[in-house]
Amino acid sequence: MKKQLLIAAVAATMTSAAMADISIAGDAKFEYFNTDAAATEAVASTNTEVNIKITAKNGDTTVVLNNEFNSSSAAGAGMDTEDMYMTTKIGDVSVKAGNFATSTTAILGEIDHGSRAQDKVSLSTSMGGIKVAYAVAESGSQLNSDASSVTVSGTVAGFDVVLKDDSDSYTGYGISGDVAGFGVRLEQKNSDTANSDVTFGNITKDVNGVTLGYAWIDADTTGLVSEGDSSIFVAEMNTTDTSTVVGSATGVTQFSASTVVAGNAVSVKVGSVDDGISAGVDKDFSKVTVTRALAAGSSLELSLQDVDTSASASTETFEAQLSVKF
Repeated sequence: MKKQLLIAAVAATMTSAAMADISIAGDAKFEYFNTDAAATEAVASTNTEVNIKITAKNGDTTVVLNNEFNSSSAAGAGMDTEDMYMTTKIGDVSVKAGNFATSTTAILGEIDHGSRAQDKVSLSTSMGGIKVAYAVAESGSQLNSDASSVTVSGTVAGFDVVLKDDSDSYTGYGISGDVAGFGVRLEQKNSDTANSDVTFGNITKDVNGVTLGYAWIDADTTGLVSEGDSSIFVAEMNTTDTSTVVGSATGVTQFSASTVVAGNAVSVKVGSVDDGISAGVDKDFSKVTVTRALAAGSSLELSLQDVDTSASASTETFEAQLSVKF
């Protein structure tokens, strides 16, 4: 009997050790939308999304698999493998290879769409406090140096400074930090093509428990901003997609304020989109969001968004979102 107990204890320990470096996390949300456009009846729709992220580690090597399961009343159900990559180290060089995206917080992330290209490879190392990274992605059916970039980043006088050069296409500059209590993020994309530059900025300030913000994007002409999933702006500044409301935009400005009221996170964002140089028409937008934390890591978010679709019409969207992280 004692031997059986000992064997069971050893087996349990071995199983625990084998599974210790594998973790599963994710999030899920259910969204209800009620959209009221000009000259049409209000349309109700729903969307359910579940994200499962599996992370496996073995020493300095990590493998990540992130799947999104989606079901909407408009498009039906589907699954998308969003991230599938490996990170490891070769001496002092960090390697990241596979299918992964660039976040909107990265250099030029609010300007260029950080799409999940297949077979991306990133090599990085640090020298004297300066990080140097080389990235190359698939173009056609193979890795192509024409789809590569070199990024240099570091801290100078308390500011995070980044320079990114993209294979004879553009050079990006970024700086972020604190200036007298103001959070500042400024970025410039200088294109090798004449009159094709883009500037992005975001300034925040905490005043008596209220976080105030002013953000903007200014492009020399239309079709220069491809990011369509902004983490800052209400009206997406995707100027390369002319089917969108702001498809002909050359710039956007936005003011924001957020605080906590009776345990609820409240944010207000208002601004306008410059609807093209020739049109000379601004399209205003606004969004009010209230988020309430619920039990067991879940939350309820209610929002009301109003975006001008023309000089005389707008679309109002009410959204209720129930979400949870695990």
